[in-house]
Amino acid sequence: MKTQTRYEEIILHEIRTLPLPVLPQALKILRSLRDGVLSVSKQQATVATTGFCGAWQDNRTADEIINDIHSHRSGFGGRGIDL
Repeated sequence: MKTQTRYEEIILHEIRTLPLPVLPQALKILRSLRDGVLSVSKQQATVATTGFCGAWQDNRTADEIINDIHSHRSGFGGRGIDL
């Protein structure tokens, strides 16, 4: 027996044992769970295609970028850091 089919049987059994008045709430919970899982799947797919923090796009040379980083450093607790 397939795992998915077994889970479906268990879920259906649990739903059938619920009192009729709580079925609308159970339906809302199931839909919320499904939508949350689908939302996370879409976010993971986006991260996988764009990279962890997105693509870096810059027309500057490496030296220009390094100089920009150095010029914007504020130091670590007032210590003089020279790289």
